[in-house]
Amino acid sequence: MKKNRVTAVIVGACILLGSSRTAVMAAPSAGDEAVFSDGPEESVSSASEAITDGDINKMAYSLVEKTEEEAQKYLEEKEAAQKAAEEKAAEEEKKKREEYRKKAEEEARKQAEEARKKAEEERLAKRQEIVDFALQFEGNPYVYGGTSLTNGADCSGFVMAVFREFGYELPRVAAAQYSASTQKSLEDMEPGDLVFYGDYGIDHVALYIGNNQIIHASTSATGIKISDFNYRQPAGVGSYLK
Repeated sequence: MKKNRVTAVIVGACILLGSSRTAVMAAPSAGDEAVFSDGPEESVSSASEAITDGDINKMAYSLVEKTEEEAQKYLEEKEAAQKAAEEKAAEEEKKKREEYRKKAEEEARKQAEEARKKAEEERLAKRQEIVDFALQFEGNPYVYGGTSLTNGADCSGFVMAVFREFGYELPRVAAAQYSASTQKSLEDMEPGDLVFYGDYGIDHVALYIGNNQIIHASTSATGIKISDFNYRQPAGVGSYLK
């Protein structure tokens, strides 16, 4: 800074001296004729003597102070502009992070919804698969104590044989099948659930196939048939499926 100040003083002095000489060499007025009578060197000397070294130093230092003020103002403005740019960049980065977060949350929500939808479709498809399998045995004979889907089965033997094809091991008789199942209300009944009947305890079971209908090994006279689920008053509903 000291070096800069000295440089500024010198520059300022040169400027001021140059200005002084220019002023002296300017055209004279009528009252200044005597000044030029002794020759140009004497005139320049007289004019320059009017500006002392103290005046030059004072003006030079004033110039230095003004330059320092302008430099300080420039630095302050530069720092303010840099700070504003940094704040703007930080705000933009924050906005980008927020947009990314929202986008990621929306994508996660969509994936979760798709996964839920897929799981529900698979759940219902599994139930429908069991129903479709059981329906192909409609018209086959009823045989008391039987468990054959083709040669004959009773009510509990029929549903036990159907579920066995899908890896489920059900108890042999209807009452035990009801006890081992997950009980649910008629309002929540879905295809693939079991509907149980009995006035004084469970004595009959059927497979619910949807649309208020069941398939069951009914009697020796009718065999395996489709009926309305409320052809008798249901005693309960149970399920082995999700």
